[in-house]
Amino acid sequence: MDHRPLSVWTATVGHPGAGAPLRPEALVVNDGDERADARRLPKFARGWQRVAVTVGPDRHALGLVHPVSGETVVELSELSTPVVISEPALRVVARIERQWPDAALSEAELRVLRGESVEVRRVLLARLADEGEPSAELFHLLPWELVGQLAQDMTAALDAGVTDPERPVIRLRHWFRPVGSRFTAALEQLDEGVRDNDRGLIRVAATSLCARLGELDAARLPMATRRVLAALTDALARDNRFLAHPATQAAARLLGDERAGHPGAHMATHLVDAAEGSAGIRRESTEFERPPFTLRLTVSATGRVMLGARAPLRSDEDTRVGREYGVLLLPVRITDDVGGARYWLVLRETAGVLVGTLNLPVPAGASIEADTDGPPIGLAEAGALPPDELERSVLAVTSNSSLEQWETVARSLPPGHPSRAAVERAAE
Repeated sequence: MDHRPLSVWTATVGHPGAGAPLRPEALVVNDGDERADARRLPKFARGWQRVAVTVGPDRHALGLVHPVSGETVVELSELSTPVVISEPALRVVARIERQWPDAALSEAELRVLRGESVEVRRVLLARLADEGEPSAELFHLLPWELVGQLAQDMTAALDAGVTDPERPVIRLRHWFRPVGSRFTAALEQLDEGVRDNDRGLIRVAATSLCARLGELDAARLPMATRRVLAALTDALARDNRFLAHPATQAAARLLGDERAGHPGAHMATHLVDAAEGSAGIRRESTEFERPPFTLRLTVSATGRVMLGARAPLRSDEDTRVGREYGVLLLPVRITDDVGGARYWLVLRETAGVLVGTLNLPVPAGASIEADTDGPPIGLAEAGALPPDELERSVLAVTSNSSLEQWETVARSLPPGHPSRAAVERAAE
């Protein structure tokens, strides 16, 4: 069975057990190409075998040897230091590699891996997640106590409105990337915003965290961690009620509560014939709630479909929207018999209410559906939106005030930015 690196970095060290301890400062990463991923290098395509590389008295690191050439490499962490591993854990890794990517582990093997460094557990899970379908329980090997503590700290700080300046910094680093959705990056960003009392950064981080928690495979997280994160989403909704619905969805996904999911709007595109003598343009509408937003889907006999959203603003909330969002963009998905497309519904303040409407042609199929498609965002995130989504969203507005909001979005982006060009093109 051929073996390949688990880490993205390796360095040639000669022969295992050759004598003097390694000097990390003398290691050459990936034969001089630090940007390469050792796991994908043709060099390791075949013939390599798993070995322990001596890195000090009674200390060994993940390594590989090529029996024909005799070349031996040591696997490195992101700090260019050898990934130290015990001999029992090395045997577990070698056993998994012989059956790769089947990673069915006994409880005894799991206990061995739990005793290893976070880096050993991370590199093993990262390659398993990339190349196989490891059981969700394997991801419980990661240091979830760090995530739980940071989430608890964030909940307490948001509810109190202040943060403890003496609170230790918790670094989640890249250790949880194999889990997917990169929610820990948003959690660390939230911590940064809370420490600096930066309301704009808190808003961006909270938005990202709700979105990413709503996308992950919750079974990969221990239940204790899921409960703590669900409590944090509740705190995010209390802090910013525009996140109420995505926070509820994220908590439901974490806790496996399918009852929290309610469908959006579904309507036939063909209106029932009007009674003889009736006057006016025939319309049919249905409303649904995505707190704090109320959305209305309307099909008109003129061949148009409208999706509108509104949310009454509380005292001083219009100022907060302007300060933390700049312009509030609500993602919605319109689905017909052929497929779906995402639009960004731009909202403006009118007489103490946030309002916005999309105006689209009725699709050719028999039905149409509409729902929100994630948390609302602001100017800080607009530059990352796909230009095609922005262009069709601008083309779907009919009021001058909505076009002015889109022009504000365009001006927030640098000249030449593809998203700015898309908005300007559609607004002409």
